[in-house]
Amino acid sequence: MRSHVRKLPGRGPGILVAMSQENVETIREMFAILNERGVGAATEAFGDLLAADFELEEAADLPDPEGYTGRAAFIDNMAKLEESFDELRMEPLEIVDLGERVIVVVSMSGRGQGSSVPVEMTFAQLWSLREGKAVSLRDYATKDEALAAVGLSE
Repeated sequence: MRSHVRKLPGRGPGILVAMSQENVETIREMFAILNERGVGAATEAFGDLLAADFELEEAADLPDPEGYTGRAAFIDNMAKLEESFDELRMEPLEIVDLGERVIVVVSMSGRGQGSSVPVEMTFAQLWSLREGKAVSLRDYATKDEALAAVGLSE
């Protein structure tokens, strides 16, 4: 599957757009490394791009959604995800450039560890960035929910 980037209307040229494009490319590269070499390689390559006070909030529709604070907590959470699935893949289907925020529509697939039951799901991530570092990630069930969280609609 090919991912594509879509810039929302009303964005003029300038440093914010250049920085945002760099953010989009970084996120795309992070997913590629995760899929090719695993969570450990992706967090080693990009862990320094997570702010020390990075926050992760899981989608509200998950059973017992949790929040995590700190770079190490995020990395530990990603490692647990990888341990839960064989053949884990997370593909960015669409990346919506919002300047200091980026929405990524993600297709996740794998096989349950031990059970080998195939799992496939699509969800949206809202990344918030500040000064070139990711400061938060919030998961949403749909792209529409992620857009609504920033006051936009399709």
